[in-house]
Amino acid sequence: MENEEDKARSSCRSENIDRLSDLPDSIIHKILSLVDLRCAVQTSVLSKRWRFLWTSLTDLNFNGTCMDFTNFLTFNRFVSRVLSTREDSNVYKIQLYSTWSPHHSLLDMVIKYAVSHHIQNMVINYALGFALPNLISLSLSHCSFTNSSDFDDPFASCLKLKNLSLRSCSFLSSKVLKISGLQLLNLEIVGLGYMNLAGLLYRIDIFAPKLISFVYKLSHIVDFSGLHLPSLNFARVHVCTKQDKKKEAYLGLINMFKGLGNAQSVMLHSQTIEVLGSFPGLLEQEPSPLKRLKSLQVAPNNKPLVPPHVMTYLLGGTPHAETIYADYL
Repeated sequence: MENEEDKARSSCRSENIDRLSDLPDSIIHKILSLVDLRCAVQTSVLSKRWRFLWTSLTDLNFNGTCMDFTNFLTFNRFVSRVLSTREDSNVYKIQLYSTWSPHHSLLDMVIKYAVSHHIQNMVINYALGFALPNLISLSLSHCSFTNSSDFDDPFASCLKLKNLSLRSCSFLSSKVLKISGLQLLNLEIVGLGYMNLAGLLYRIDIFAPKLISFVYKLSHIVDFSGLHLPSLNFARVHVCTKQDKKKEAYLGLINMFKGLGNAQSVMLHSQTIEVLGSFPGLLEQEPSPLKRLKSLQVAPNNKPLVPPHVMTYLLGGTPHAETIYADYL
C-alpha cells in the first residue's frame, strides 16, 4: 500500500508544484550566491518567476577561471551583459578573477560600474593588471588584491599615471608590491596593514623618478628598502606600530628615510618620532639621510619635543633647516 509520504509526493507531481519557486526571494538569492554566477544567470530560463531573480544579487563574482569560458572575449561579453541588465538594486561586492591577458576595456567597465553604483567592496585579481594606458589619476579605497605571484607591479601598464592614492587597500598574497610609474608625481598610501593574510611582512618597492610628493599615513611600517625617488620634494609620514614590533618598525623607518633623502619638506607625526627615538644607541650610529631638507614639521605639538638624538638624525645633514611644531598633521 502507498504510505502517506508516497501519496504526498505523487500529489506534488500530479499538481506540478514547484516548491523551490515558492521560496522567498531572499532565500533564493542565498541559493544563487552559492553557485557559479553563470549558472545563476542561466536560471532565468526556468520560468517567469526566475527570469529576473539573478539581477538583484548583491554579490557578483566574475570568475573567468571556473566559468568555462573559451576565451577573453566571451568572458568580457558575459561581464558586460550582467552589468548592463542588472536592476538598480544595491550591489555590495564585485569580485573579478581572470587569467587572460590584460585588457583595459574590462577594467574600465567594472570600475565605472563600481563608482556609479557606490560599491562598498571590490576584489580584483590584479594579474589582470590596471591596463589603463591613458589614466592620469587613480584612487582606490578598501580594495583587496589577490595574486599567486610573490612579486607584483599592478600599475605598470598605467603609462600616463600621475596621481595614485591607495586607502585601506590590502594585497592578500603578495610578498613584494612594486609601484612603478615613470610619470607618477603624487603617491598616497593610507591605512596599510602590517602584513598580508599569509602572515608575511610586506615589502614595497617604489620606482618613480618624477615623484614629488609621498604620503604614508596611518599605516604600519613595512620594508621600504627599495625606494627610487630622486625628484622627491615633500614627504609626510605617520606610522602606527604594535608595542612588540617596535624594533621592526624602527628598522623599517630607517630604510624608508634612506629612500626619502631628497625631500626638502618633511612632515612627521609624533608617533613616528616616538618609533625613531626608541633605540637611541642604534640611531646615533646612523648618518642623517635628509641632505636637502629645508623644513621639518612635527605634530601634534602637545607631545614632548623631539629628543636630541632624533633631531640630530633628522637635521644632521641640514643643520639650518626650519623646525615647526604644528597642532595637527
